[in-house]
Amino acid sequence: MNLLSIATINKIAIVALDVVAEGEKESSILSPDQMAHYAVTAIVTIVNVLIAYFILKLVLFKPLIKVINKRKESIAAQVENAEKQEKEASEKLDEASKRIDASHEEAIQIIADARSQAEKQSQTIIETAKKEAQEIRDRAEEDAKRTRKAMLEEMKDEVADLAVSIAGHVLGTVGDEKKESELRDKVNAELQSTEVKTGE
Repeated sequence: MNLLSIATINKIAIVALDVVAEGEKESSILSPDQMAHYAVTAIVTIVNVLIAYFILKLVLFKPLIKVINKRKESIAAQVENAEKQEKEASEKLDEASKRIDASHEEAIQIIADARSQAEKQSQTIIETAKKEAQEIRDRAEEDAKRTRKAMLEEMKDEVADLAVSIAGHVLGTVGDEKKESELRDKVNAELQSTEVKTGE
């Protein structure tokens, strides 16, 4: 049924009601003619309501339901997308947290390695310094021994000369070079034997 037929039916019903109403102006409210008039009005109203319902259903309800369903699907897709993004964000947060923890552990390891390396280097520097100090001490002792030896040699010569000179005055052999040389050698030998005993 279309809109033209509905309008036509309405006009026919109205004309029929008018004709019936004119013919029975004198009838009572509960008379059979009046009841027929009520029945026709009720039927026409029901038919009009049904026709209006079907037209609204075709023209308005179906598109409206389609729009509502599309909106429902859109909202569901947005909710699903939001949940997916929230899950991805949570995973990224967990991954970032793990990276931060790994970086922290790596930093601790680097600090420990650097500390260990510094301790090794300081130990090496201390050992090198001790070796150098020992070498300097050994060289100083060697220099002191050489200096002492040189001084002793010089003193030996002076003591030998002095002893020869004193012995020459005592013995009266001053000026005899051969005797002085023998005496000097004898004093040097005694001084050396004395030095060996003292060194032991």
